[in-house]
Amino acid sequence: MKTMKICLILVSLLLLLSSCMESFQLENLGVILTRGTDITDDGEIEVTLSLLQFVKDSPNVNTTIKGKGKTVKGAVRNANTKTNQEIVVGKQELEIYGRSAAEKGIKPLLDTLRRDANVPNTLFLAVSESDASSLFNVQDPGISANLGEFLHGLIRLGEEKRIFPERSLPKVAALINTPGIEPTLPILGMKKGIPSKYGIALFKEDKMVGQLPLKDEVLVQVMEGTLREHYYEMTIPIDMVADYLSDKSHAKKDKNVNMVYIVEKGKGNIKLKNKEKLQFKTTINMLLNLLEISESLKLDNPEAIHGLEKEIENNIKKRFEEILSIIQELNADIFGYGVQYRIHKKGGELSTEEWNRLFPKIDVEIDVNVKIIRHGEVHR
Repeated sequence: MKTMKICLILVSLLLLLSSCMESFQLENLGVILTRGTDITDDGEIEVTLSLLQFVKDSPNVNTTIKGKGKTVKGAVRNANTKTNQEIVVGKQELEIYGRSAAEKGIKPLLDTLRRDANVPNTLFLAVSESDASSLFNVQDPGISANLGEFLHGLIRLGEEKRIFPERSLPKVAALINTPGIEPTLPILGMKKGIPSKYGIALFKEDKMVGQLPLKDEVLVQVMEGTLREHYYEMTIPIDMVADYLSDKSHAKKDKNVNMVYIVEKGKGNIKLKNKEKLQFKTTINMLLNLLEISESLKLDNPEAIHGLEKEIENNIKKRFEEILSIIQELNADIFGYGVQYRIHKKGGELSTEEWNRLFPKIDVEIDVNVKIIRHGEVHR
């Protein structure tokens, strides 16, 4: 599979370079797959580049180099002085911003990308929990040999399976410039020396202002569109389902019930109920497939299923209320309540300043509807 990917990249590069005035030998190229961008303490830009190289008999597909400069292009040029290959951008798959760069504001960095005709629109964006460069310091030889593809795979897997909402360069640039909705980006961090998905970065315009834990990607995703085939873990107090336990003595020994579901289908919707009073209604519908549960419940009893559904609804509603409180305090409308407000406003116009003033005051009614459509033979 890896060989096929490399062959496709080679063919693409040959087609691209054949149309250029200046020709290059493939072994003289270092193709950027993933780039990390940090702001140093002295205000310079530092880039960390994972390059695809075409060196005969080399055990590593990737190599990593760094560069510094006053601008991104200057930093890349500085990196180019540290290799005997010509660095090219056309196959870049992922851009990772260090936390300090994200908190300072990514709009100038996005502008640099958008002005470069060689940067593909399929480029994905992410934020690092600390410095972006830390994600490139991987000791595992199985990962470091193909690090650029590995980092991109953390995001690409989410795109293909709809685990995390689409965060391509054009999408993020559009959200930053749209009043009434703010962008989010996946956060990557190191866990036991391995780059991993870490959380969800919350933005106010182009600045990172906070974050949510990774478990909340379910609710972030369901509010953006239809969610399908998503793994979902949940814990509820055992007292809430004590009447349906096969062995009621467990209610005295255990405090919680742990469950694993697959969200077969989930969808969220926002409606404006009263514009003057800033009243909204959010509806979340989910069809669930129960895969695992830590306690034995009488799931052949329809009342037990109904009771479990109600507790799941309460759990989701409570967490959504907590998230809403967080984003209102940060004044970061990641769900797009402002878009609905603008649609119903005379003239259809809404300024960023106006929504900054109104969003912390909105009142939201939350309605969650859950149906367990499959539970198999789990602890009958």
